Amino acid sequence: MKLSLDCISYAGYFYKGEIPSLEDVIRRAANYGFDGVDLFPHRPREFPMDIDADRRKAIVDLAASLDIEIACVGAATNFMLSDHILAQRQDKELLFVRECCKLAQDLNCKTMRIFAAWVGYFMLEHSHQGYSAPAMHSRSFDVSTEDDYLRQWEYIREGIKEAGKIASDYGVTLALQNHPPITNDTRDTIEMVEEVGLDNVKICLDLPLFERQDDDFVRKSVLEVGDKMVHSHMIGIRFKESLAGTCGFEEVVPGEGRENWPTFLKACKEVGFKGYMGYEQCSAIILHGHKKATLEEVDRRAQSGLEYMKNLMNELGVYSGKKVNVLNAVR
Repeated sequence: MKLSLDCISYAGYFYKGEIPSLEDVIRRAANYGFDGVDLFPHRPREFPMDIDADRRKAIVDLAASLDIEIACVGAATNFMLSDHILAQRQDKELLFVRECCKLAQDLNCKTMRIFAAWVGYFMLEHSHQGYSAPAMHSRSFDVSTEDDYLRQWEYIREGIKEAGKIASDYGVTLALQNHPPITNDTRDTIEMVEEVGLDNVKICLDLPLFERQDDDFVRKSVLEVGDKMVHSHMIGIRFKESLAGTCGFEEVVPGEGRENWPTFLKACKEVGFKGYMGYEQCSAIILHGHKKATLEEVDRRAQSGLEYMKNLMNELGVYSGKKVNVLNAVR
C-alpha cells in the first residue's frame, strides 16, 4: 500500500488563507514523503476544463521529476434523479465523468473515485420524511412503500453503469466510495457494484465511514469487499457528545480518532490490496479559540497524518512505497 495527499485538503474550502496551485500541492506531497496525490476535479483548481493540454503535460513532467504518482481523480459525482423531468442532472454528470476520465488518462492515472449520490451532507434536508433513503417528496404511499428509494437506486445504478462504460474507453477504473446517501454503508456499496456488473467499477473503501470499529466488524467488512477494493482514504473522526447524545463530529488526523487502523490495514493486506490511501481533510477545521484554521494547520495535519500512518504501515509490513523518510511534523 502507498500513501497519497488528497488535493481537496488545499482547495480553500475548510481553512482561511491562500489556495496553493496544483503544482505546489504536488511539491508538498514530495517534500512530506507521500508517494502520490489525489486530484479533486472541481473549482477553484482542478476542474478539467481549466487545465489545457500543455499544462497537463507539464503536471505529468513535474510529478515524474519528484517521483510522485497521480493516484486518483476524486470526483464528487451525483447520479440521483432530478426534481424536474426537463433538467436531468445525470446527463450533465455523465459529461463531467467523461472529462474527468480524459484528465485521468492524460495524467497517467488509472483510478477515479465516484459517489453514487452527493448532496454535500450525509443526509438531505427532508430525509426524515423517508425510510431507507432521502424522500423525493413529502410522505405518501410512494415513500412509505419505499418505491421512491427503489426508483432512486435503479436510476443511480444505470447512471453508474453508463459512467463505467465511458471510463472503460479511457482505461480508467471507477472506485465507488462507501459514502451516503443511497450507498449508506459498505453492504449497499458492494451490492451497487455487483448489480452494475462491470469489471472496471469497483470500490473505494474508507474506514472512517464504517458504522462500527471493533476488530470483527472491520475485518469482515474488508474481507467482504475483497479484491473489489481499489482505493481508500485516511482521516480521523471524533464524535462530539452531549447529554442529548451525539451532536456532531470533527475531523482529526489519523490516530486521534475512533478508527481501528491496525485491524483495517491487516485485513487490507489479507485481501491483497496494493493501492493508495489518500490523506484528506474534507470538513472545516475549527481551532481552539473558535478560529478557522490557517494553511499552516493544514500542512501540520498532513504531515502528522502521514507520519502516523506510515509508521504503522511499516510496523505491520504493509507499506510498499519508496518514500522511507518522513519530515518531522510541526507540533
